[in-house]
Amino acid sequence: MHTPEEPKNNPIVLIGVFSLIVLCVLGLGGITQLETSRRVNGRAVAAPGVTGTQTTETEAPRPRAVHRLADHPLLTTPVRLPVVTCALPGFGVSDAELASYYKAGVLCLDQAWRPALEQANLPFDPPALDTSPDLAEGPCGSAPAESEAVAYYCGRNRTIYMPTRRLRDNGGGERAGSHLATLAHEYGHHVQALTGMLRAADSKLVAAGEETPAGLEMSRRIELQANCFAGMFLVAASESLGSGLAQEAADDFQYAVKEPPEKNAHGSPDNQSEWASLGFTSGVTTSCNTYAASAEDVG
Repeated sequence: MHTPEEPKNNPIVLIGVFSLIVLCVLGLGGITQLETSRRVNGRAVAAPGVTGTQTTETEAPRPRAVHRLADHPLLTTPVRLPVVTCALPGFGVSDAELASYYKAGVLCLDQAWRPALEQANLPFDPPALDTSPDLAEGPCGSAPAESEAVAYYCGRNRTIYMPTRRLRDNGGGERAGSHLATLAHEYGHHVQALTGMLRAADSKLVAAGEETPAGLEMSRRIELQANCFAGMFLVAASESLGSGLAQEAADDFQYAVKEPPEKNAHGSPDNQSEWASLGFTSGVTTSCNTYAASAEDVG
């Protein structure tokens, strides 16, 4: 059925249309006023093809681990740990006393390494600490035998394992400096994990085979760098520790057990002492570039 057209130019119709347009314009104005007064949460994003407004400040890139070794930025640009004050409790060898000592030591290590890594725009998170009397199986597999290690670091859960019984009976005994040296060494592995060096080194170690000459050499480079990082911390904390305790801890690495050539994963006692001394005397990260050192220096 055909609907007839409305008569054209009808005055009544024109007045009605005009009124409707006016009302629509007023309505849109009211909506705009409401929208501009509403608080919006979120981030401004430029539309495709539109250049955003330039700001006077440049946001620093988010810290990320760098999976490199000899040319890692922490090893090519010198970074020094700040002087830190360690509030260590009185040293004792009971399980509870050692646990308290290690916990306070980790807090002081955090104070030293956090600003250094932030300065290098590298990520920082404190490690977890396990002070159970004995080692148990964890995310990194079976715990090493007492003849292999008295403490260790697991990169999978970023945990330092400091078993109080093992460290008391087969580790540092009643020598506070020895316990502190072990803790600072294991924390050195945490620094490697945070910065990306541990992952980069582990990939090369696994590719070569852990018990091959190349794999053992990479293991030594990892371990000796942790000694050097430990020396850096000990000198940064020496004022509060007392020069005697700091020096005792730095010297402790020379008493490392000598491993046979076919199982030498940590380095000779001389090299262990040398790398710890480099960190202690220089105090900068570039001195700890074991990945650029000769094979003899990490033997």
